[in-house]
Amino acid sequence: MNPYTLTLLRHGEIDHQECLAGQREITLTEAGKTIMETSWQRVTSLAPVSTMATSPLSRCREFAVRHALEASVPLKVDPRFTEFDFGLWDGEPLAELNQRHPAWKQQLCAGQINMPEGESQDVFHTRVLTGFSEWIASTRGSHRVLITHGTVITTLLAELLGMDTTVARLMTVQPGGFVQLSILEDHPAYLMHLEVPQIN
Repeated sequence: MNPYTLTLLRHGEIDHQECLAGQREITLTEAGKTIMETSWQRVTSLAPVSTMATSPLSRCREFAVRHALEASVPLKVDPRFTEFDFGLWDGEPLAELNQRHPAWKQQLCAGQINMPEGESQDVFHTRVLTGFSEWIASTRGSHRVLITHGTVITTLLAELLGMDTTVARLMTVQPGGFVQLSILEDHPAYLMHLEVPQIN
């Protein structure tokens, strides 16, 4: 297998209105759209895109579909790349969650809390990695782009760079930003770019 470049592009800013944003549909803000376009210009300037995949949520999918059509490249829309399922907590005001469960973020990261009707960290981890492995195995090309969410990106960085998830979280990809890796099968991936575009 030849080496390839993997770009993980996070969707831009969304209008979450200070509520927990999971798998419910939330639109990008105008600033979020602009910053994704800026990132895309940077991504394509580094190398032509060969193939794409995306989360089915509109904040990722609409951008991905448009640019896949413009570039005439294959696009896979895969629900396994969607955001973490927060269950009944999805859409809850963050202030109320923080009041009721002050340590919920830390407990979630540690896999020590299960949200009502939500998914566990183990289930999330498995579905993301399975979806990624199947996508990579079924596609070809020297530059593969996945447009997805911050939690998915963190999970993939931890796996591909061989680090603990808590360490991968320190490599935060900001909304609308991207991280780029060089990958060769059976070899450790290495980090090429971690970028946050600026809106002028």
